[in-house]
Amino acid sequence: MCLLERRIQRDLRHAGFADSELRAVRESPPMWAQLTAFYRADGRIERVEAAFSGATGQPGLIRFFSPPAPAVCTHASYGALAHELGHALQFPPQWQPPGAFDSAPAYARARELGEAHAWLNQYRLVRAKQGGAPETQQLQLIENDADFATQPVDLFARIAEREAAGWSDAQILGELAVLNANMFPCGMGEGNFKTYGQCNRWDWWQATQARHPAFRDFLQRLPRAPNANDQKVLMKFNLLSAPASADAHALARWAGAVCKVGWMRCTRSAARPCLGPGRAWARARFSHQNLHENGRWRLSIQREQLSKIE
Repeated sequence: MCLLERRIQRDLRHAGFADSELRAVRESPPMWAQLTAFYRADGRIERVEAAFSGATGQPGLIRFFSPPAPAVCTHASYGALAHELGHALQFPPQWQPPGAFDSAPAYARARELGEAHAWLNQYRLVRAKQGGAPETQQLQLIENDADFATQPVDLFARIAEREAAGWSDAQILGELAVLNANMFPCGMGEGNFKTYGQCNRWDWWQATQARHPAFRDFLQRLPRAPNANDQKVLMKFNLLSAPASADAHALARWAGAVCKVGWMRCTRSAARPCLGPGRAWARARFSHQNLHENGRWRLSIQREQLSKIE
């Protein structure tokens, strides 16, 4: 066994990989090729003590977050490693800072394509897995555009269907990115139900607020710092990106309504017809007439499908 192989296996064992998963990594040629390429480019795998199980990947660094014993790091697995290698080795635009992009959708799209590459990499390396427990499904909840209801999607089954239908990698990655926009990241904290797309767009607005005086004024008019529910509603219905929202007066009216309404409750409503994950835009408009109905304050959302994100 060469020095590099010993180092990789030592790092994986320290990260919590079981012997069967270690063997699968070593005995699956496509996985081993990616992992050795990652290490030869000065990459490293680290174990991080945490209160939760998780994994992250970026160029040069993959981390596995391990809870205290006797709990185990459920992410210390062949499939999770395949996913994080996709992040670490593929699609560099996902690592550009928010300020490098001209709009929130452009930044979000780069981040979501990064996730798409990671999912496709995971799917293909899992198909090539030799030994260890089989990994046949990858179920993710996808939030509807039209409401807060969700639907389960098996990403592995979806990719297999698209490959069988003759889709190109670019087409598959595009669909995975659209789905990722409406997936839910893990480790977001209690009561935080933002999707990846909502998180990404909010990060862009926060990072570039110096360019947007109306947005800064909007934040100052709020009765408190925007919480997770505020952020979700703002981003889900594109209240900052809709054409009318460029008007500072419109943003000021919205801030005033938040003082009274609190954006209502960001709860999941009954399922309604889905417009297609990540593909519907919306405009919001307040009026004095519709802010009160049956003794309850409410926010009137006028949805309009404006474009298809591809």
